[in-house]
Amino acid sequence: MANNAQSSVGIVLVSHSQKVTEGLKDLILEMNGDNVNVHSAGGTDDGRLGTSATIIMSKIEELQDCENILVFYDMGSALLSAETAIDLLDEDLQAKCKIVEGPIVEGAFVASVQSTITNDIDAIIEEVSKL
Repeated sequence: MANNAQSSVGIVLVSHSQKVTEGLKDLILEMNGDNVNVHSAGGTDDGRLGTSATIIMSKIEELQDCENILVFYDMGSALLSAETAIDLLDEDLQAKCKIVEGPIVEGAFVASVQSTITNDIDAIIEEVSKL
């Protein structure tokens, strides 16, 4: 399936709501098919609203075969949780991760489309920054 697709770019969606990240993941996969690696890291370990560094870390680790991993977040503590998750990774995996500033829905969607066109991570991030 899509999460096993051979793509050099992986995307992790971080939100306080699992429903938000699952819905966005569905949208991205519907529009891009199995051409993207996108993982949902929304909500807490017990299914409540909030964020979890351990969930985020796990989703990043699932993308370790990607050359680059883009992390999109919704607000506030989601950024802190993403930063904490990345800090807990080994250095090689940390080096692949980039937290992207921008709107989570539009940004992740644009990044997913761009990742099917180019492997140039800077070009992908530049397109997102135009939003």
